[in-house]
Amino acid sequence: MTLPIKHPAPAQVAAHPAPAKAGTPARRMPDFANNRVLGVIFALIITFAIFTALVPSFLSIANLLEMGVQSAIIAIIALGMTLVIVTGGIDLSVGSIVGLVSVICAANLDTWGAVPTIIAGILLGAALGFINGSLSAVFSLESFVVTLATLNVYRGLAFLYTEGLPIFGLDQGFRNILSGTVGSIPNPIILLVAITVICYLILNRSKLGVHLKAVGTNADASLKSGIAVKRTKVAAFVIAGGLTGFASVLLISRIGAAEPISGTGYELTVIAAVVVGGTSLMGGRASIVGTVLGALLLGSIRTGLTLLNVNPFFQLLITGLIILLAVLVDRAASRTKAKR
Repeated sequence: MTLPIKHPAPAQVAAHPAPAKAGTPARRMPDFANNRVLGVIFALIITFAIFTALVPSFLSIANLLEMGVQSAIIAIIALGMTLVIVTGGIDLSVGSIVGLVSVICAANLDTWGAVPTIIAGILLGAALGFINGSLSAVFSLESFVVTLATLNVYRGLAFLYTEGLPIFGLDQGFRNILSGTVGSIPNPIILLVAITVICYLILNRSKLGVHLKAVGTNADASLKSGIAVKRTKVAAFVIAGGLTGFASVLLISRIGAAEPISGTGYELTVIAAVVVGGTSLMGGRASIVGTVLGALLLGSIRTGLTLLNVNPFFQLLITGLIILLAVLVDRAASRTKAKR
């Protein structure tokens, strides 16, 4: 007697799908970071519409280019911060790094020359980032605590280096290299686009980027899978420091001077740009494009309020509220995702 062959029901087959081939990325719906990017774009449109209605000159080419230049410095620092935050860390010392790198490079510009000064700024920033990353990773200290300490150390060194005095009269040739124009487009905007592409490739198309996100998602699991967790965290701080150093040189080339208080408060604006752009403060998820858009959003708000002669302290209040709102949205999205 032949026994009937029992075929599984369609529902049972669907419940146990065949595993995907190794190395083949699964197709997913747009993630939360992508949704946040769309949200930032929408916020930019609303911001531009409001300020254009209040101040018609807001949408002028000259104002848009100036806003882009101002936002470029913050955005470059924020791109480095994105790589740190995606690992679950944070760097509160970026503003102080700007101050220290700025005065050292400005003081030695005539001796070193323009190009060596730019290189020195990047290397000095990377070295300061290495100190931050090493103290945090090697000694298993919270990056928040470490960079809170180095924030004061670096700022103090900047004041000691110049005895609290500003440095004026930087070489015009040096200023033209970084703050000149190509056609009608300012160099800082062109440099921002180039750095954005590089950071995007690092985070989304490189082995280091995979490791950065893995460490931020689960450091213990990453360690067990063979990822050098400490080295990955240090690498993130080094890149962030190098970008901050470059932004410092870009800043002094733009204003033609340097002082030990340069960069004060940058850490707040930078973190706001990163979080608004969709990077989770808990680590593991980041958006390079979102970070740049977040910096542009904050820059447009700051420019619009300045054109309206709004008190600068009120601008700080708005920045703080934006950070709070972005963190609340991020936390709500994380809880929603955890329930699925």
